[in-house]
Amino acid sequence: MTQEELSTLTCSALIGQAVGDAFGVPVEFLSRAEVRALGIRDMVGCDTPDHPNTRWAAIIPAGSWSDDTSMTLASMASFANCGGRFDPRDQMTQFVNWWENKQYCCLNMPFGLGGSVAKALDRFVRGGDPSECGGREFNTNGNGALMRILPFSLYCIHHGLDEAETAQFAGDGSALTHAHEISRMCCFVWTELLRSLAEEKDLSRAIDRIEAIDYAKYYSPETLDSFRFLTEKRVRSLTEEEIAEDGFVVETLKTALFSLVNSSGFESAILTAVGLGGDSDTSGAVTGTAAGILYGLEKVPERWVLRLQGIGLLLATADSFARSL
Repeated sequence: MTQEELSTLTCSALIGQAVGDAFGVPVEFLSRAEVRALGIRDMVGCDTPDHPNTRWAAIIPAGSWSDDTSMTLASMASFANCGGRFDPRDQMTQFVNWWENKQYCCLNMPFGLGGSVAKALDRFVRGGDPSECGGREFNTNGNGALMRILPFSLYCIHHGLDEAETAQFAGDGSALTHAHEISRMCCFVWTELLRSLAEEKDLSRAIDRIEAIDYAKYYSPETLDSFRFLTEKRVRSLTEEEIAEDGFVVETLKTALFSLVNSSGFESAILTAVGLGGDSDTSGAVTGTAAGILYGLEKVPERWVLRLQGIGLLLATADSFARSL
């Protein structure tokens, strides 16, 4: 992959993520029925006349992205700071800089910190080994690693890491805040999907790829039980009824895959993901990453991009990250 190709890929994925994140923020944690009843098709916020009276829409402007994108930027900045290398201590330092020092934000405040991430950052600030700060219990499998794994995925893609190396590297990236095998596996699956989309721009082949992996080589039977839809090769036949409206990382993975399969372009993929309710900003962010790669930046609706806050920061960070690899 040339430098220009990597820069284009990084920009498409990151802008796709930020747009999906920002689109989902105003309806975060509304039910599926509530989101669909609103019928939102454009960016809304406190600066638009038609915003819903929800937790975020009433206080932040349209196009504002949350912790999903901020932590991805922090991670990208760390790679750039460290000459394209993964440094767990610097990664955690940049995450702290986001939350405590208001860096990597599109507004003058950070928002959206999840419970598992908060505990991991607290362990680090108190002197914990950065590689040992992520929660290891089953109930720490929120989607806070999957939402920010993009820089690790791009590293694997650019450097041509093989399957086993990718499972390890994506898992190490996850473990900074989410160390349970389920979170690690989600980040591996997603990285392999993004790799295939980047290489072939073909969703069907990407699904074939992630369904063909022998995950038993890397993960326990208990972990694999949470991924039966994948190991039984049922990604294309997932139904809404099989997707819970919560922040469990496997549900977010299912949401993104379902949204990609049941859409025909970037816009419809985001509308589908956010329309499933629950943790809608993360659903939009994760789906947007893949949709950005699959369809390209030129297919992201211009009216959404024009509303996006902090686009200069996004583009500058994407550029410095890509150059560092």
